[in-house]
Amino acid sequence: MPEDDILFSESILEGDEEESADEETEEAEKYVEPDEKLRAIIEGIIDGQSSLNRLAVTEGRIIFYPKGGGLLSSFSKTSAIFVEYDQITTVQGKKGMVLGEILFSTKDRILRFKDMAKDDVDQISNLISRLKGKAKTQSVMTPSRGSALEQLKQLAELRQMGAITEEEFQEKRKRLLDTI
Repeated sequence: MPEDDILFSESILEGDEEESADEETEEAEKYVEPDEKLRAIIEGIIDGQSSLNRLAVTEGRIIFYPKGGGLLSSFSKTSAIFVEYDQITTVQGKKGMVLGEILFSTKDRILRFKDMAKDDVDQISNLISRLKGKAKTQSVMTPSRGSALEQLKQLAELRQMGAITEEEFQEKRKRLLDTI
């Protein structure tokens, strides 16, 4: 895959591929910081969160977010889940007869992205593993993403959803407050 291309699941690119790709990219960019580069957008469902049906892979993290559009989306209170590569301990793909899933293990939980196209499982799990390894070997600190206030709000949401523990929240909160 060329460095500038975004990998899309085939189920997203039905009908007019270029228009579908543009719409999906535009939707994903609502959750991506200006300095982040999108690498893949995949359709599926995160276990236990039927409204989180997209997985975006960037150079620095993975993002689970809802597909936009439609009347109900404007009333949705579902927020995205952001997982930095340094939080991920393992990435494991599983394939069934028709569909597949990817399990992301962190120190505190397992995130299961299921009902995705079986053909996407290997590509996405390999891409994430490669980007995780690349992020791990970078010795230069990446610039902070967004304002500290926005990050605090996201941390509080992650704690409330159970994605991070109280200890992790307090540790990250302290680091953010030190930057203000």
